[in-house]
Amino acid sequence: MMRAWIVMGCALLAGCASTPPHYYTLSSPQAAHALADAPGVAPYALNAVTVPAQVDRNAIVVQQQAGHLLLLSDDLWSAPLGAQLQTALSQGLEARLGRPPVQNLAVGTRDSKVTQIFVDVQRFDMVPGQHVALSAAWRVQFPGGKPTFTCFTRLTQPVEIGVTALVVGQQRNVQELSQQIAQMLMRRATPQGASCQ
Repeated sequence: MMRAWIVMGCALLAGCASTPPHYYTLSSPQAAHALADAPGVAPYALNAVTVPAQVDRNAIVVQQQAGHLLLLSDDLWSAPLGAQLQTALSQGLEARLGRPPVQNLAVGTRDSKVTQIFVDVQRFDMVPGQHVALSAAWRVQFPGGKPTFTCFTRLTQPVEIGVTALVVGQQRNVQELSQQIAQMLMRRATPQGASCQ
């Protein structure tokens, strides 16, 4: 009987010693340089970022061949993907423009003097050892209702094997998207790498 208890105790301890999950963020540790003519940018609000339902979760989702998706239960975003993207884009815009968005202030989403930014991520693909891709439709509505620009961006980065490589690749994509949005806020013209109407 004592032997059975010892074996059961060892099994429980082994279960408790399982590998803890790894948490990742889309916020890039590298600070962007503010753009030279950024001081003239009006206050702006980044509204909630929408993402495909199949990837809007804490578990990192990777693509396998034949269209299969794999949820990495030990590799997690520190928040659901939509929230991660909004935070990373906000930080990228703040780094480039020298001021944060005002979406956390109640007045920000209602004030007609605030530029409104809407981002709809339509693809967020992570293929281990191959590439990561981010496609987004985004709209910038300047104060007064016009002009309004609707844009589309498609970004791809080659990646090595490993979850960290996938995350770093998507961090680069998010930083490039925030760069394009920042250029739009400053110049009110189609930024390089995007198509706009």
